[in-house]
Amino acid sequence: MWPVAIGVFALALRLYGLGDKPFWMDEIATLHRATSSVPDLVASSLANNHYPSYFLMLWLVAHIGTSQWMLRLPSAIFGAIAAALATATGRRVAGARSGIVAGLLMTLSPFEVQFGQEARSYTLVSCLILVALWGLVRLAQEPRMAAAPFRGVGARRGAWLAFGLGTAAALNVLNVAVPWLVAANLGAIAIGRAAGDKQRAFWRNWGWVQLAILASWLPMVIAIYVVGGGTVLDGPNWVPPASPEAIWSVAAPVYLLRIANFITLDPAPAVIPGLSLAVAALVAFGIWRLRRSPPVLTVLGSAALVLPLTLCLVSLFVPLLVPRYFAWSAAPFFIIVGSGLGWFSGRRFAAVAVPFAAVCLLNLLPYYHYETKPRWDLVASDLAAVAQPGDEVLVNGYYGYWVLSAFTARAGFDSDRVKLTWQEPDKPPPSAPPPGHALWVVYGRTGQAAWDPIDDFKHSLAALGQPVSETPVGRYIVMWRYAEPQTGYSSSESGGGCGNEKPAAGTGSEQNCDSP
Repeated sequence: MWPVAIGVFALALRLYGLGDKPFWMDEIATLHRATSSVPDLVASSLANNHYPSYFLMLWLVAHIGTSQWMLRLPSAIFGAIAAALATATGRRVAGARSGIVAGLLMTLSPFEVQFGQEARSYTLVSCLILVALWGLVRLAQEPRMAAAPFRGVGARRGAWLAFGLGTAAALNVLNVAVPWLVAANLGAIAIGRAAGDKQRAFWRNWGWVQLAILASWLPMVIAIYVVGGGTVLDGPNWVPPASPEAIWSVAAPVYLLRIANFITLDPAPAVIPGLSLAVAALVAFGIWRLRRSPPVLTVLGSAALVLPLTLCLVSLFVPLLVPRYFAWSAAPFFIIVGSGLGWFSGRRFAAVAVPFAAVCLLNLLPYYHYETKPRWDLVASDLAAVAQPGDEVLVNGYYGYWVLSAFTARAGFDSDRVKLTWQEPDKPPPSAPPPGHALWVVYGRTGQAAWDPIDDFKHSLAALGQPVSETPVGRYIVMWRYAEPQTGYSSSESGGGCGNEKPAAGTGSEQNCDSP
């Protein structure tokens, strides 16, 4: 019952405040695809190097509702299942106590909760890879039985099926699952050697499963290659280059229980000093404890290390050091950590594990009120309340305009009589509004790209004089008003879209909708 109990606990933590934080730019892209026609959804996904599988699922969900809560619900469910699977896998690796710790770490990790409240596919990929990992661990624990013919007596058909289906499904959701295929093959080398004189039979089984996986995945790769104009995996141009700081911005939230910022990439201040060091010490102890089972340690070690090492290596040429790309490697890492803490038995385990879990919960709680996403929803509500017919709203870049448009449509903004636009590069600066009307200027971030300094942007508005008011909206947005508006307001709806539109590079252009 422990996997079930931990899964329920994980779901409760992910449902709490699920709709409180606003959509950010990546989630707005999800919203637009989920509310498009199926042909447009598929075309948009493939053109941006995405598999359409996750978005097709959200398309079905969108028929029930498109609120932040509803579109994030699948991620919360997959995140909870991942915590339960980590518990079950950890139990199989090193006993029930190790499984409990691994599951609790998945449950209480701020990073895991964040992405369990994100309308993107990262928890789905983690869940599918955990299914595959569970199967591979079973094969590693019984190498000679793994070599039995699929239809033979004692064949581990369930383990092979879990590995094959989990891997194939993950590969058809996100390209970040490709390193898992590499890690699994490294683990297979250790399993094959442990199979002894049955090694050839094991490799025969492995070859058939690999062929089935590739047969299910390669058609989608070809589709992306054709529709995407000859590319399969692009490095985002907004990711910072490889550096010790960039590596820390990944390791701290993904593995060491720090709260991540979606926008600035740097982790939030540590809530519990020393917690990250405790986790690092436990993973070392877990490795030491698992040394007596080389195939299992190789499977878990490869699953935990291949993804970060691969992305760090690739980042020397194409920057890819973004925490969410490392998401699925957290689970095998936590299973190793659980193996370390699970060494304690009886009362000693309770005396250590209960305070450790309590500290992890205290470390998580600030996430719920920490502003990880820009409050464009508040900007839309404010503008809907104060903007008058004939006013104009100017945003500092196309993507700010695009994100704000999604919220103004829900806030009752009068798009028919209040013009919403963005500052385009190589265009003259805006002119002063006519008498009796106001120009509202919004400067803010939407994604993780570098943005122009606020003083540079204000300098581009020098012809307007000094603003009548300046209003900070959360941590990432400032709104100015030029000229005095009239009283009263009216409302209707407005909208915007991303699709395949590509603005010219310039002030505030932040393309973050489409990730590898």
